[in-house]
Amino acid sequence: MTTPLAYVRRVATILSTAVVAALAAPPVAAQQAVPKAEVTAHPAIVSGRIVAPDKKGIEDVEVLLDDSVRAVTDRKGYFEIDPVPAGVHDVLVRKMGLVPVRFRVAVTAGDLWDGTIRMDRAAQALPAVVVLEASKALKNFRPPWIDGFVERRRLGLGTFLDRIDIEKSHLARTANLIARAPGVTTYQGFGYDELRSPRCGMGAGSKAMVFVDGIKMETSTNGRFVSLNDYMPAMLWGIEVFRGRGSIPPQYDDPQACLVILLWTNRR
Repeated sequence: MTTPLAYVRRVATILSTAVVAALAAPPVAAQQAVPKAEVTAHPAIVSGRIVAPDKKGIEDVEVLLDDSVRAVTDRKGYFEIDPVPAGVHDVLVRKMGLVPVRFRVAVTAGDLWDGTIRMDRAAQALPAVVVLEASKALKNFRPPWIDGFVERRRLGLGTFLDRIDIEKSHLARTANLIARAPGVTTYQGFGYDELRSPRCGMGAGSKAMVFVDGIKMETSTNGRFVSLNDYMPAMLWGIEVFRGRGSIPPQYDDPQACLVILLWTNRR
């Protein structure tokens, strides 16, 4: 049977087209989809501003992230920590003389955490004895009693507690602070505190005296004082305790004094 010429030509055309297409096609592996490059989000950023109660920025505040990454605020109170890994982080904000602030931030990749943190001044100031003794710049702020306190402490004739000592003691009663002096004990009665010292006996030399800011407030022959409850440790900036005739400063001496306590409440 004779094949029509047109059919042969058609088959030849189809075959030649298939061959050309096969040669032009890329390998099978190349036809597979090329994976897209993985897109990684930018790490988070933690930033903010540290302000005082008057909303003014605070300079040189230290900001610690997880106690390892550190930033310091600029003159307007701004800070920035970049990069920050995604997750939950502990933040500590601190500066001398201000109450430290602790908080947590939770960030995801690419986040920008931006906040305003207020810092208040610490309730406890540096003790006058330490600061005022060392700087002429603070001369105008020297309380009138500080020079005598420092000089008597230098002589070492009594027991001396400055503001640091008072705060570190964590004692709630002034009588307990006074009892830190060698040979002095205390007993809390109903409405009074009693101070006991072997130097105070019967007759001459049997009076215990309490001075507040240089003024005699109370004298006792049995060691019981009501006034100590009026001057709690939080009010005091200095305490002096003198036992025995030979140690009492002349300006506070009394022929019958056996125990003299000086309380200083004036910060300036």
